[in-house]
Amino acid sequence: MNEKDFEHLYKRYAPMLYRTAYRMVKNDADALDIVQDAFIRVFNGLGKFRNEANVQTWMYRIVMNLCYDYFRKRKRILFVSEKDIFDSEANQEMPVNESTGEFAELENQRKQNLQMALEKLTLRQKTVFNMRIYEELSYEEISKIMKIKVGTAKATFFQAVEKLKTIMKEMEKK
Repeated sequence: MNEKDFEHLYKRYAPMLYRTAYRMVKNDADALDIVQDAFIRVFNGLGKFRNEANVQTWMYRIVMNLCYDYFRKRKRILFVSEKDIFDSEANQEMPVNESTGEFAELENQRKQNLQMALEKLTLRQKTVFNMRIYEELSYEEISKIMKIKVGTAKATFFQAVEKLKTIMKEMEKK
């Protein structure tokens, strides 16, 4: 692989791999490190790549493995929604009038509840949920990345959604 081909791969896939890493580790510097490490592995491993999966799936798998390594080292698992990452108003109040302020407060509380609920999912449920919802990957792509059956990916997503519904309902009662 020449330098131009590698640069093309980097420009095409780095942003989505960064979003995935950031959503997993919830830290800009660590996410950048993970993506950098992933591209080092891609560069070193491209000669061994067997084209049994597409390159995107292979690179997602590398990033996911690096995130799992990160968690093993730090013993913590955090996720964040894409809207919270890219929406500059996500953490700001909008006190235009009293009703807008109340709406903003309720919206912030809902986001906090969702983040707390996501923390109660298993690692597999969080991973499938984030890939399906935020990365908009198909179950087939998720199954290849996670090396699980398509049915397992679907069942895990369903379980995650049901668990989130239950947790969110409990939080709303309080």
